[in-house]
This record gives sequence, structure tokens and C-alpha cells, in this order.
Amino acid sequence: MIRLSLGSAIELGLLNKASDIPPTTAYIMIGDKCSNKCTFCSQSAESSTRKDKLSRVIWPEYSKEEILRVLKSYNGEHIKRICIQSMASNEAHKEVEEFISYIKDEIDYPISLSAKLESDKDIERFFKCGVDKIGIAIDACNEELYESIKGNNYKEKLELITNMANKYEGKISTHIIVGLGETHKDIYDLYTYLRDNKVTVSLFAFTPVKGTKMENISQPNIESYRRVQLMTYMIDRGYSKECFKFENGYVTYIELDDVIKEDINKGYPFEIRGCKNCNRPYYNERPGSTIYNYSRSLNEEEIKLAAKEINLA
Repeated sequence: MIRLSLGSAIELGLLNKASDIPPTTAYIMIGDKCSNKCTFCSQSAESSTRKDKLSRVIWPEYSKEEILRVLKSYNGEHIKRICIQSMASNEAHKEVEEFISYIKDEIDYPISLSAKLESDKDIERFFKCGVDKIGIAIDACNEELYESIKGNNYKEKLELITNMANKYEGKISTHIIVGLGETHKDIYDLYTYLRDNKVTVSLFAFTPVKGTKMENISQPNIESYRRVQLMTYMIDRGYSKECFKFENGYVTYIELDDVIKEDINKGYPFEIRGCKNCNRPYYNERPGSTIYNYSRSLNEEEIKLAAKEINLA
């Protein structure tokens, strides 16, 4: 089964609908059933929600012929990359290989893959078939949360991600979901460890999805999320732990120099970060609601709001 995110289908001309933030990546989901039991995910084996959703995004189904046709004929200026989200199953992984083989000689787009991979052999397999970047989700920021929410071994997963990032430099990414019950100090420790080991890291805000075990958990407080965005932005730029003060695990003070103040005034810390040309519109929010990750440059009003939401003197 092959699906396109709703925004990708609109941008590629398969749906005649409006989209206020065009995706800069064509997002493709492959696979029918997922063996994972992540308690927050609509695709979980234990979820009762509709299976054409991932996070809060709708993914209509298309044939591989339709998808290749619109990718080849696309003459827009936005899409720069393809990112395949694979279900966790042998059947889905095989289908991913077959799809990449079908399209790779016909298009010029680089291809990313986000999948549950368990070994160097698995990763080498997909690099050989045409993938240029691989994302392996860590999601939760400490061992207890990871193993209760994901049901797998945290230390083994973290070791795999960092070992592969050191072996395949610049080609391995992961993402952290903020709001699963971790502290800011948990995020700081994991984020710096991943960055030190050459892993590209993206942030998501937890998004409750009806039909999952975590459907009644709230999204993170926007002040908390903004502080995490600013903290990780500064980590990316080499600022040390001394710039951050934690109380009971929560960051209560961030030392801002003129460079960071200027970046805040341009909205940079609040824009989506991670893999190049991946802007993930509305993965965490609905249009018109609180925006956690901005998928484009912020306007002046949004910059003022985001700076206010950090609530730092």
C-alpha cells in the first residue's frame, strides 16, 4: 500500500485543494500494517484509529504509477526531496525496496527513509538500493519512557543510532517528541549526546490522536516547547550547558547573547529543523491553532508571539 500525505498530493496536483504552506518534501507512506506498538501512534498495532493517518496528517492512497507520473511532471518550485515513511514489517520493507527501484532511475530527487531498522545490515541494504538519508526514531528521551511507550530496548536503539551516525556521517537522523513525560534536562542530555555523535535531530510536539493509548494526554505547554526549541537551537550552535539553568528538570533561565537575541528577533529558533528541505507542514497542529513548529519563515507578528511564549526576561 502506498500513500501520499495530503499536502504532498495537493502540491503534486493529485488533489484539487488549497494548501497555505506547500511541503518542500514529498512525503510517502508505504505498508499496510505496522508491528510496532507505540502508544502515541495512529499506525500502532494496538491503535483503533483510521489507518490513513500518521500523527494528525491524512494520507490518501495512490498507485506507484500515479506517484511516479506526478513526480516526473512536477514543475513547481517547492518539492526538493522524497521522504518515505515505512511501516515496521518485512513486507513493508520489501515494498519500499520495490518502489525505490521503480522510481529511482526516472527522477532526480534525493530519497530519505524513515523506518524501524535494527542492524547495520538493514541500513546498508537501503543505502544500496538508492536511499541517501535514513531516519531511525528514538522519540522518548529516557530509558523508562522509551521502554513503556515504545516497548523496545532503549540502550540498544540509542547505540544503533549513534554507531550508524558515526559510520555513515551526515546520513543518519532521528527525532525527539516533546511532551511524553520527560524533563527539559532529559532532552538536553539526549540532544547533546546525539549531536556529539553526528546524528541529525528533529523536534516534534506530542500530538494526541484519538484511538491511541495516549489520546487523553495533552500537548506540551507552549512555553515549555518554546524553551526546548531555543535550548536545542543554541546547542546546535555550540553553546555550552552553562547557558542553561535547570530547576527540577525544567529550564528556568537561558543566557542570551546578542547573536541569539538577533536570531530570536528573526524567528530562527522556532522554525523546523532537521533534514534539509523537510518542512513537515501541520504535523503537530491544525491551521489556525497554536503553531509548535513553523514550516516557513515567521512574520513579524509570529516572531513577537513566539518570543512572548518563551516567557524569558
